[in-house]
Order: sequence, then C-alpha cells, then structure tokens
Amino acid sequence: MEAITALVACGAAFALSYYLGYGRAPTTLIAAVLGAVSGIGFAVVFFALTLVVTILLPGTFDGRTLGFYFVRLLVLAPIGAAVIAAFAHRFSRTKIQF
Repeated sequence: MEAITALVACGAAFALSYYLGYGRAPTTLIAAVLGAVSGIGFAVVFFALTLVVTILLPGTFDGRTLGFYFVRLLVLAPIGAAVIAAFAHRFSRTKIQF
C-alpha cells in the first residue's frame, strides 16, 4: 500500500515537472529548479497525507515502510523531476515556434 501511494506521488511530481518545464519555465535552469521543488512538494504531501490516514485509520500503513518510502521519495523525486523538467524545456525549445 505504501509503495503504491509513493508511486502515485512520484508520478504526479514527474507530470507537474514536465508541465512546468515544457511550457512555463523561461530557462533550463529555472525548469530544473521548478522540477526539484515539485518533487520535494509531492514528497511532503505524500508523507502528510499518509500520516493523516494512519492517524485516522490505525493499521492502514506501517510506520517503518512509510518512513522508508518517504526517504526514498525525498531523495529521488526531486532529482528525477528536475531532470524531466530540464529535458522537457530543452525539447520545447527545439520545436519550431510559430
């Protein structure tokens, strides 16, 4: 259960970083920073929501695996989201603008 919620949070961070990098960021560096911020933001949201569910519904999540996936998400999601945003920005600049 924890792995599925972590994958959903990671996918949402990657999708937001692609959106920000492709059409909203003026430079590649800003796209990478926005991607990293979205990765950190979704990791924190993942932890907060699963913590609230664990408090309201005891026994739903295991605390040890929740912390394990949070640490992994906190490290890997910003790096992956920054790379995706930077590549999306570079790809958007190679297309012909009308």
